[in-house]
Amino acid sequence: MGKSMEEKHREMLDRDPGYALEYARMEEEFQFVRELIRARVRAGMTQQQVAEKMGTTQSTVARLESGGTMPSLRSLQKFAWATGSKVKISLEDG
Repeated sequence: MGKSMEEKHREMLDRDPGYALEYARMEEEFQFVRELIRARVRAGMTQQQVAEKMGTTQSTVARLESGGTMPSLRSLQKFAWATGSKVKISLEDG
């Protein structure tokens, strides 16, 4: 049987410096997406249910959760409200 996606990912991180560098650059985006999904799962909701509370479509929620689009603050607030979460933004020293 073939390697899992996680195994392939780890292998690429070890073998390809360019891949590893680009992945590191995108880590904040990946973390953001994980937070969105975590909030929805914690609320016990489907993408469709979140979309209905937000007044949007399931495909819009899917795009937010895939990292395909960076939401506006207003959209992020709607997502948080729909999932019973709150938005917290911080800027930290680099």
